[in-house]
Amino acid sequence: MRIVYLPVDERFCTRDYFLLLAQAAGIEVKTPPLSHLGAKKVPPDMERLRSWLEGNADPGDLVILSLDMLVHGGLIPSRMSLESLATLRQRLGILRRLKERGCRVYAAISVTRTPFYNSAEEEPDYWEYYGERIYDLSRLLARRSRGEEVAPLIEEGSQGIPRWIIEDYTRRRERNFALVSSAIDLVAEGAIDFLNLVLDDNSAESISLAEAEQHGEKVASLGIGERVVIHAGADESTLTLLAKSLVDEYGLSPTFEVVYASPEKAGFIPPYEGSPLREGVKNHVEAAGGRIVDGGGDVILVVNNPEDATESPMQPATPADAAPYERIARALDERGERILGIADVRYVNGADNHLVRLLLQRGEIDWERANFAGWNTAGNTLGTVCAHSIVESLGAKGILHLDRRRLLTLQGIFLIEHWGFQANVRQGLIEAAKEKGVLPWTVIPLEDWAVGYTTEGLVPYKEEVERALATRWGEFEVWFPWHRSFEIGIALR
Repeated sequence: MRIVYLPVDERFCTRDYFLLLAQAAGIEVKTPPLSHLGAKKVPPDMERLRSWLEGNADPGDLVILSLDMLVHGGLIPSRMSLESLATLRQRLGILRRLKERGCRVYAAISVTRTPFYNSAEEEPDYWEYYGERIYDLSRLLARRSRGEEVAPLIEEGSQGIPRWIIEDYTRRRERNFALVSSAIDLVAEGAIDFLNLVLDDNSAESISLAEAEQHGEKVASLGIGERVVIHAGADESTLTLLAKSLVDEYGLSPTFEVVYASPEKAGFIPPYEGSPLREGVKNHVEAAGGRIVDGGGDVILVVNNPEDATESPMQPATPADAAPYERIARALDERGERILGIADVRYVNGADNHLVRLLLQRGEIDWERANFAGWNTAGNTLGTVCAHSIVESLGAKGILHLDRRRLLTLQGIFLIEHWGFQANVRQGLIEAAKEKGVLPWTVIPLEDWAVGYTTEGLVPYKEEVERALATRWGEFEVWFPWHRSFEIGIALR
């Protein structure tokens, strides 16, 4: 099979994770050059992107794409674009032409988020001043959408926010809601074979979750529930599509046995999400094409689950309770020949230091049959691990011919980035940059210095990963895809 791929945006985690996993599975992928994909808040040339897609998708190809990229030019432009609904729907029309050409189409689209803080880093400029107030107002709008009488509260909550800002915010939400509804219609029509509808940063009271519930009702009314999944996530959404497309291609759905490090906390709602973790695990397994079983599955999915909302850099040096790690160690001992997927979601925005060292000290782990991730939100990590586990499961069954060297490189990148950078080096980078007069987050004023600082800081983590994976990489390159301290790109050669 050949895949034609449009990523969520140009970042390493949204584009290269997919390419690296597909390459490890021996799958040919055609994707636009980075120059075609825009730059964070700056959308790409949309006509050039459309022309590339139509010019490269041949009959029989599998097209995996982010609709946020196809119609808006990326995840951030989807929150900021001024395009009309008619224009966006017109851009969706290419999907009908691809189907008429004989392509299969697996698509992802996000429900627009509403951050709860004042920052215009990824939002329109006014979010810097009114973000918290808009979020509070959006919670009232969510209650109204569920039928509650909250008009007086909405009127009160609108006070202090300029009217033009409220109108701009609601106009974008209504437009994007209608666009998602149009994508669901395309599933019913047959132009989209499978739709992964993801909720970017949300909460139990968020307007995002309320809108997703309405989309779910439409999906149920159209009887297309097997071809549309709705769950928390965003950056990992095309990885889920890769796994799901392979499951559909080969007609084999791997089974997952789930083991929680803290089973009594499996109902905890992770930060930036609106549903209990247990529900999220089920949704991600099924979205990727797997099935959960009580025991003896093809994959044992070990979830190092959270007990609170601690950020990874703030984790204690020594865990207060050893029991969760003892359960994980027991699961590793009892896994037999099954694929091992380790979803480290204990902390937000980075890995659990204690868990990673526990894993790296176990020399018997075969990383062609095991995988680990622990980045950003629970949804990002779960989607990554489920997709990776399905690829390894199909490889173990002889359906895919996996490239061991590429698998080890991908796993090395995950460990160095999620553990070395996100959980450890990033915090030092931010503090050192502040001492140089640069505010947290950006690295633009001193990017060359930041690259050197990060590369040097990651060397010990890289060496520890090399020892554990019994491999060595020569060239080691680091860069900042969005010129900020939140994420990096890594090249191991």
